[in-house]
Amino acid sequence: MGINTGVIGHKTQKKIVKIDDIAVSNYLEAISSNNPLGFYSRNKFAPPMFNVALEISHIAELWSLEELHGSKEETERNVLMLVHGEQKMTFNRLLKLGEEITTHSIIENVQEKGRNYIVTLKPIHEDSKSKETGTSTWTLFIRAEDSKLQKAEQKQKAKSKPKMPEQTKPKDVVLSSNFHVPDGVTHKYAEASGDKNKIHVDPEYAKKAGLDGVIVHGLCTMAMTLEQITDNHLSGFPGTIKEVSLRFSSPVWPGDNLVVQGWEGEEGGTSLMFEVHREGSDTKVIKSGKLKFENEQHIGF
Repeated sequence: MGINTGVIGHKTQKKIVKIDDIAVSNYLEAISSNNPLGFYSRNKFAPPMFNVALEISHIAELWSLEELHGSKEETERNVLMLVHGEQKMTFNRLLKLGEEITTHSIIENVQEKGRNYIVTLKPIHEDSKSKETGTSTWTLFIRAEDSKLQKAEQKQKAKSKPKMPEQTKPKDVVLSSNFHVPDGVTHKYAEASGDKNKIHVDPEYAKKAGLDGVIVHGLCTMAMTLEQITDNHLSGFPGTIKEVSLRFSSPVWPGDNLVVQGWEGEEGGTSLMFEVHREGSDTKVIKSGKLKFENEQHIGF
């Protein structure tokens, strides 16, 4: 694959982005937000996950950096085989409509794992006083081989070695909420977030990547999940969210019905562990979710 670890530390140019009310409104519509308090419109704030719309352009710039992959051909091949594996986001405060945010990203790490590579990218957002409003950590996997071959190998391993049932401690579920992923959501979210990776909007391209068709953006599923947690566990106050991390474990398809379940974390009343599965199935689409929040209800500005 020719992945170049020498690009670690490479930064994008800083950009100034104005938090536009129409852009925020389009984003809320794309993630089917139905905040019962009318929080965002009443207080003129963007939802926490709107940070993604600030950073996706320079994140895409980094993951398609030819210097990272070695050549134009390898860049095209590796981007096709790119998998968004994990995401972590911190929110120092919510973004206010009309304010200007300076944003950029850095290649934090590149490492080899077996025949695959893991690329870690970190966006940073600052306000007019140079104070960080939030950061993200994108963990991307570049698959070394055809996904169809991988699936065949996985099936063969499954036949030869029976899977033992997981032994897990029973969870005291404090949140259980169902939500629907609308048809056409990938096109809406691509426009609203700026993430126009073709596996989400072009069926033929998605099939080249070994998929059956376009899949929902992981961060769209994540945003929908946070809306469910905010509305059903945080009394509708998104400003209390300080940090969220999770793993994307299975593709989500337009039209899916999903269930988010949560239980108290080690911090007790200030953290929530959660996962998301397909309704009527044991298939988890989000694993190892953890959300940290404050008990005090505030707007975060």
